[in-house]
Amino acid sequence: MDLERDDAAAFGPASVTAGALLPYEGRTLMLGPDGLPSAVFDAEDDGWIAPSNPILVRGQARILPLAWRGEAGGAGVSTEEIAAFASQVQSAAMYWAGNWRVLDDLRGHRGDSIGSYTAALHAAGAQRVNFWTYSETVGLALVWAGVEQEGTMSLAMHVVPAGWVTERRAGKAVRGIDVNWSWDEVVNLYAARTGIGPDAAGADADAAGSLAAEEEERDA
Repeated sequence: MDLERDDAAAFGPASVTAGALLPYEGRTLMLGPDGLPSAVFDAEDDGWIAPSNPILVRGQARILPLAWRGEAGGAGVSTEEIAAFASQVQSAAMYWAGNWRVLDDLRGHRGDSIGSYTAALHAAGAQRVNFWTYSETVGLALVWAGVEQEGTMSLAMHVVPAGWVTERRAGKAVRGIDVNWSWDEVVNLYAARTGIGPDAAGADADAAGSLAAEEEERDA
C-alpha cells in the first residue's frame, strides 16, 4: 500500500472521498527523534514544510494534517492505518516531550486560554485530544475530529501556544481561535504546487475558454 500511496494519491482530488494518509516520507518526518522541523514554527501561511507535509496556519495555531478517512469504505486509507499512525505519533511525541495528557472538557467551559482552545476544538468537531508541553512556549495537540460515517473523520497535529494546553501557562481567554480545516484545503494546496487538482482543472478550463473567445473574436 505504501508503494502506491505517493504524493499524488495522498493529495490528489480523489483523496477527498477515498481518504488519505501522509505518504511514507511525510510520516517519517513526523516521527523523527529530534522533534518537529523548524519550518513548522516559521510557517506564516498555508503551504508545505516538506514535499509530503502540508501545513495550515490559523493565527497562532499551526495545523499539520496527518490523515483523512473520506467516505467509509474508501480505498485510500483504513481506520486501522490511521490508528496505527496515530500511535506512532504519540510514541514520537513522548520521546520529544514526555507522556501525553488528555484534554477532557472539549466544550470549553473554562474562562481561560485553555477554555478558549477547547471551545474552538469542539466547534471544529474534535472527538479526542492528547496534548504535550513541547517547550516553555509551545504546546502540541494530537486531534481526532469528525465522524467516520459522515466522511469527516480526520487526524491532525496542532502546534499552539503552551498556554492553550498547559495549566501553569494558562492565561486570559483568547478570542477568535479557529481550528477548522478540511482535506479539500490540502488538495488545493497540492494543486497550486503541482497543477494536479480541482483548482488546476478550473484554471485550465478558464484558459481554454479565453483562448476560444479570442479565436472567435479574430474570426469575426
